Amino acid sequence: MRYVVVAALLLGPAAALAGGISVTDTWRAATAHVPKFAAAQAERDAGRARGSEGRALWMPTLSVSGGVARSDLDSRTQGAFFSAPGFGSTNGVDFQTSVNGGTATRWAFIAEQPLFDAARRADSTVQKDSARIAEVQYRAAEQDLMLRSAHAYFDVLNARAQLQTLVRLRSSAEKTRAEMQARYEAGDIPVTDMREAQANADSIAVQELDARSAVTLSEAAFTDLTGLDATDLGVLLEAATSDMPAPDPLASWTQRAISASPLLAIQHLAVSTASAQVNRYDALSSPRVSLVAQVGRDSVHGNGDFGATDITGRQATIGIQASIPLFTGGMRSAQRHEAQALEHQAEAELDGVDQQVRQQTRTAWLSLTTAAARVQALQHLRASAASRRDATRLGAEIGGRTALELLSAEADYQRSGADFQRAQSDWFLAGLQLKAVAGELSAADLEQIDDRLGSSRPEAK
Repeated sequence: MRYVVVAALLLGPAAALAGGISVTDTWRAATAHVPKFAAAQAERDAGRARGSEGRALWMPTLSVSGGVARSDLDSRTQGAFFSAPGFGSTNGVDFQTSVNGGTATRWAFIAEQPLFDAARRADSTVQKDSARIAEVQYRAAEQDLMLRSAHAYFDVLNARAQLQTLVRLRSSAEKTRAEMQARYEAGDIPVTDMREAQANADSIAVQELDARSAVTLSEAAFTDLTGLDATDLGVLLEAATSDMPAPDPLASWTQRAISASPLLAIQHLAVSTASAQVNRYDALSSPRVSLVAQVGRDSVHGNGDFGATDITGRQATIGIQASIPLFTGGMRSAQRHEAQALEHQAEAELDGVDQQVRQQTRTAWLSLTTAAARVQALQHLRASAASRRDATRLGAEIGGRTALELLSAEADYQRSGADFQRAQSDWFLAGLQLKAVAGELSAADLEQIDDRLGSSRPEAK
């Protein structure tokens, strides 16, 4: 199946793409095609399971045990007191019971509800934090894939725009070369002018080869990322930039990044996990207390020295069970020191990530503001290049300018158009990057770019 992508980069509201692949479509295709993202999804699902494990640690547990075994039993009691109706009572009674090669059976139901357990509480915190980390990591992977999809999309369009510019320039250069060759043969110009025209045409031909290679590579990268055929992608169109919104102040973006950055969220959870491990080894947290209920039955029956024997015992208990470690050979204190050191490490890393996020926010914000200024400057340059080309063309017609000067003016104009279009895509990508740093990038942002895309097909107009 062939996928047709027709994209027009417009900086004002535009009609939706007709039968083409949008930036959002590119991202959705990538989510189903990139193995690393599939791994992130699996890790998120595993994290959700760990969250359930953390909650389950404080739920009551119910277990059953049982067994059957071959058993020998020899029981003797001496000096017992005996009393029974009709037999009176006596002291110094001996009792003997034996079973040789008998059968022993046992079963028990045990229910336990943890009440206080520092180790269990630490494990629960670790599991829940691990689940939250997996969710944040998935969100970060999702935003990263959005950025990669947008880059791949615009890389193809920009490469094709550059190639189209060079194709036009080569056509003009070949025409100028032919004209200069004819004039040289007629004796109107020196050989140096003819050689200059030839060199100019050859230089543009080499640049065109490089541009074709860039198009091929960008299309291959697009297909590798999405699994879609990039053959029918359209071209970038120019548009006015009067509606370009100014970004919010840097301080505002920095605050938003500090509040929602995935990197910071992950590191905060790492600190929480490290603190839970320290609390695991507190002296006051050593006891483990549980509410335990048990019902069971033990039985041994068979033949013994005194005939057939059947011994059965039943029990039902409910109560509080506690255990306190008294001496561990220094293990708990060493583990606590280790946990404290790891907590300090996590806190130091949190400070480092905080600095990193602030720097990334500043860099992304400056990139966005610079990209906006570059778009405005290149728009003015585009207009100036057009005026220079027209003036040079008029000068060439009246003999005041040469054909080579006209070709140079035409090249500047064509290249300014490609640069202007690339600057527009850089502005889009800088905006997405800033939102990703702040943890705010979503599919809605890609859809807003799609609203600024139009089709170059006549039927979509």
